[in-house]
Amino acid sequence: MGSHVTGPLPFALLFVLVSVLASTDDLEYCKIVYRINGNSIGFPCLSTKNIYISAHRYVPRNVMPVRFQYDNHRVLVALPRLRSGVPTTLGQIDLDKPNCYAHINPYPCWAYQEEGNCNSLQSVVDLYVDVKRIMWVLDTGITNYLEQPIKRCPPKVFAFTLNNDKTVKTIDLSDIVKSSSRLQYLVTDYNELGHPFVYISDGDGAIIVLDVNNNKSFRVVLPRAISAGCGDSDVLYLLLISKPKGQSLVIFSYLCGQKVYSIKSEHLRSGKGSSAIVELGTKRKHSVLLGTDGGKGVVLRYRGEAELYLWDCDQPYRECNFELIQNADECRLSTHVAVGKNEHLLSLSSNLSDFLNNTCGVGGASSRLKYVCKECDDDCY
Repeated sequence: MGSHVTGPLPFALLFVLVSVLASTDDLEYCKIVYRINGNSIGFPCLSTKNIYISAHRYVPRNVMPVRFQYDNHRVLVALPRLRSGVPTTLGQIDLDKPNCYAHINPYPCWAYQEEGNCNSLQSVVDLYVDVKRIMWVLDTGITNYLEQPIKRCPPKVFAFTLNNDKTVKTIDLSDIVKSSSRLQYLVTDYNELGHPFVYISDGDGAIIVLDVNNNKSFRVVLPRAISAGCGDSDVLYLLLISKPKGQSLVIFSYLCGQKVYSIKSEHLRSGKGSSAIVELGTKRKHSVLLGTDGGKGVVLRYRGEAELYLWDCDQPYRECNFELIQNADECRLSTHVAVGKNEHLLSLSSNLSDFLNNTCGVGGASSRLKYVCKECDDDCY
């Protein structure tokens, strides 16, 4: 008879078992793909959809999801009205309802999607869910940006509590923006007293700070050197690295900028500018800052390239400090990466250049919401 072994597993064997379980878990996530295109918009009924189509208020090829946030069983997505015919600019996808194509339903409801109604959302370009499950939404108020821009309403920030999907705050940005402002990204942090502060990147050369509790706002103007070599339409990326005791960092960089910078959120709240900005490193190539891993890791890719890298921002911004976390997807580029289920990273990608060049088919851009995996196999349709 064979001997019966009892007692704790040897460490080496335990390590192997844990590694196998982890890789199996990762493999399961790698198989999950949510396909999105312009036909993904969910209408209450077919007759409503037909009315929108006949009135040219719904043109599927003009629908383009660019940013998202994960919340339990769903994903909230920003669909800016870059061209006409986008019926909903803020949507939600129920991840518990698998389909060949994901269904995007309006968030929080259809009444909030009415173009031209300044009590509603006009063109959402970014959204951010904070530690208290409040979602902050940046609405530029400008529609048809890639065609003939129309200023429908003042730029605003909306706040929704995800516990019941109710509006808890609306902030009009008219008094803090300039005619040349280009509002692009927002993040939210809390000070030591638990008061929220919203930081918004303005491509015109500033970070806008909103002191929500005191109904105050101001601009932190960035030194001209930060935008050196950039054009009037360049993108100013903005990320938040959350840290305890009010020591959170805001990382920012222009797409065409030569360097990556940071500033402590406490310095932003006090209005400090160039004296508090820290240089993190020099770019070898133009990079797109896509999001964070929920900790000190920043996810990025190079302009026009699909590989995803993770950079520990405690280290200098240098290629030797980048870890390849996803190989190239030949047909799509990621526009946003955020933490998803069980702390796994989710990426939203699409054939972005086709959309910008208006060469997509009638179904619009081919987008994918999928978990970040080293091996990236997917169809190109």
